[in-house]
Amino acid sequence: MKMYLPPPGKSGRRSFLKRGLFGGLLLAVGGGTLLAFRRSATVTVPEGLKVLDGREYALVESLVHCFVPTRAGFPSTEGTARAVDGIIAQLDDSAKMETRQLFVLFENALPNFLFGGRTRPFTQLAEDEQMAVLKEWRSSAITLRRSGYLALRGLVMAAYYGNPAVWPATRYPGPPKGLHDPTAIAWKGGDAPRPVGNGTWVEPESAPTPTEGQKGAQP
Repeated sequence: MKMYLPPPGKSGRRSFLKRGLFGGLLLAVGGGTLLAFRRSATVTVPEGLKVLDGREYALVESLVHCFVPTRAGFPSTEGTARAVDGIIAQLDDSAKMETRQLFVLFENALPNFLFGGRTRPFTQLAEDEQMAVLKEWRSSAITLRRSGYLALRGLVMAAYYGNPAVWPATRYPGPPKGLHDPTAIAWKGGDAPRPVGNGTWVEPESAPTPTEGQKGAQP
């Protein structure tokens, strides 16, 4: 399945996993006790994944089914989890690490027990329980959980709706031709000036100043 993926970009210094001391504590408790080692659901993992391991892929598959329900006229979600892997592969190393930390925290049975009294990983929960967990993250008073929910949903939606096979169902004609130049010079930031390329606005040349004889002329 061919996917349209946006050009890779540099992540900002503020990351969704670094929002306060309590967020750091959540990441810490996510790795302790026997609950933390409960096994994820077993799924068939395709070959050729760039970032995700088997446990992470199982989680992404579960998230895909939660975020993208079956709808008449829309293609299936087959290949969406692999597309998520492709999107993550384009992130810088720091963003990749934080995304995988988020996966561990979300799947881990210990946080699920602390916040919802559930003793199984997310992938081992029934569908209605999975939806309840997502709602808890979405409306949580903890910034980390709300930000994490948005990050997970954003990954899945970008992967699914980035599939050209989905565009006819949404009446999206596709990205304008020539909008993205794959040969454009990548800008790394810093003191170097940004080269003309993807996402760069170039000020058009100014129109010539009319002469005295042209000022009163009608167009």
